Amino acid sequence: MKERNAAFFGLYENLFIVLKEELGEEKALEMFRRIMERGLKAAYDASSFERGNENSFVSTLKQRDESVGLRVNFPVVTKNKIIYQFLDDPFPGLKNAVDFHKLDDTYISFKVRYLLGEGWTYKTTKHIWKNDPYIEHVITKS
Repeated sequence: MKERNAAFFGLYENLFIVLKEELGEEKALEMFRRIMERGLKAAYDASSFERGNENSFVSTLKQRDESVGLRVNFPVVTKNKIIYQFLDDPFPGLKNAVDFHKLDDTYISFKVRYLLGEGWTYKTTKHIWKNDPYIEHVITKS
């Protein structure tokens, strides 16, 4: 397992802060979403994931997250429910700059939609910024 790539995540944190200062929070989130989606799409397209497959979702995310030094856990993986936990905070430098729901949505919603497809949604149930031990996204199929 690699160490968390502080320079990689720090660049994204700085980018968000500058965008927010220059354009305001709403536009910064929109731009950040587009940047994250472009980067994640390229990363996922370079892998061999099977869209809609829960086990492929887990292995693809685990491999990608660990490659940038994030420890993740998937304690539940079924046909209708996946629990995705970040044991590390990807963006600790943004804790007081933006609501975690808004920030996390810039990349989690894309991961769910792109790798699992339509009919899947997520809800953040725990977050390090609220002094929880990890960030937890409960992903369910409707």
